[in-house]
Amino acid sequence: MSQASIRVGMIGCGTVGSGVAQLLRDQKDLYTTRVGRTIELVAVLVRNVDKAKNTGLLQDIAVTNDPDAFFANDMDIVLEVAGGIDPISQYVQRALTAGCHVVTANKALLAAQGPELFRLAKQHNASIALEASCGGGIPIVTALTFGLMANRFEALYGILNGTCNYILTEMTQKGKTYETALAEAQEKGFAEADPAMDVSGQDAAQKLAILAAIAFGVQITEEQVHSIGINNLNLEDIQFGAELGYDIKLLAIAQQTNAGLSLGVRPCFIHADLPLAQVHGSFNALSVYGNATGHSMYYGRGAGQFPTAGAIVSDLLNLVGQGYAPAFGQMNLWPTDQPAATVASADELTSRFYLRVDVPDVPNVMAKLTRALGEAGISISAVMQHEIDAGNHVPVVILTHQARQGDVLKAIKAMKTQLSMPTEPTLIHIVDFPEG
Repeated sequence: MSQASIRVGMIGCGTVGSGVAQLLRDQKDLYTTRVGRTIELVAVLVRNVDKAKNTGLLQDIAVTNDPDAFFANDMDIVLEVAGGIDPISQYVQRALTAGCHVVTANKALLAAQGPELFRLAKQHNASIALEASCGGGIPIVTALTFGLMANRFEALYGILNGTCNYILTEMTQKGKTYETALAEAQEKGFAEADPAMDVSGQDAAQKLAILAAIAFGVQITEEQVHSIGINNLNLEDIQFGAELGYDIKLLAIAQQTNAGLSLGVRPCFIHADLPLAQVHGSFNALSVYGNATGHSMYYGRGAGQFPTAGAIVSDLLNLVGQGYAPAFGQMNLWPTDQPAATVASADELTSRFYLRVDVPDVPNVMAKLTRALGEAGISISAVMQHEIDAGNHVPVVILTHQARQGDVLKAIKAMKTQLSMPTEPTLIHIVDFPEG
């Protein structure tokens, strides 16, 4: 790097990129004071040059849609805020091969190609900084790699998608249906026009793959994270859960088990008085359990223009300050040549469960339900049934003690063969957190 000034290139100039450009312009003196060097944004690669120039943030900066013209510039650090995998992966590889450090917010790219890119960076004495990829403005990557380095990690529990958390908050606190809450999230800009990536759990799964790989020192792909989204949640179940003292959250969970590393994203019931249950709206949080520190929790805005741009610029400043790059090169904190994770089967997951079945209001129904659970070795902790008019189907809510998910699914299959059910049974995990 130049001692006089740091020359920075940026790939993409959408919402986050515009935020980065604005911070670098408006806080230039502050950043120079903090790191002792001037940071100069010299080149921007975009698809639409006119649109980028119309932001009014890129005067005297080379703006181009030609990758060759962009990489012809002398650059120390490349900021990647475009997102996606193709052709962005080629651009990132090109920057690393040229010895440029890369700062990225691209969770999809890192979840798919992280180890290969980290390896390439080390081969060329470059580094990849990725704080903005997993928690927006929340410094959770920094916490895992530096602040909690003394720990052997035992579990991660994260609310990692603001869109889903906003929708669930509206359903829980205001009794809105999923469809209504989603429409309002889209109107307020908390959800995309096509929300599938968020509400399916895929976005959170990508983030968990990155965080778990760092925490547990293994290679993890997005495909190894079993995901269940919120798009099939029923307001009725949320209300039943509230009666029983639970709130519902889309949790991204990574934990060590006897069967291997358990990885999953799914709607879960948690006690309403727990810290994660107090994370509402579009906010995100990550609870981390380590053998030395115990429980620590990181909370803030997980997305948005300036929270994400702030994380990008913070990574940039850490690189300029020459603290991050040596750590990246010397420490084995980022998955490069680590072994592939041994991932536990979803059937082996042990949890308490909420089970709702709609059954006919006829004699001997409860006996058949309890028999199916008993034959699968599952113990019941509570049963709830609301009074209804005789002759109709009735929702029966059953809470289990600790049980294997595979055994619960076996019991559900037996129930379906013995009873007439107008709807599919609903199964939701009840999460009990480790003592911290």
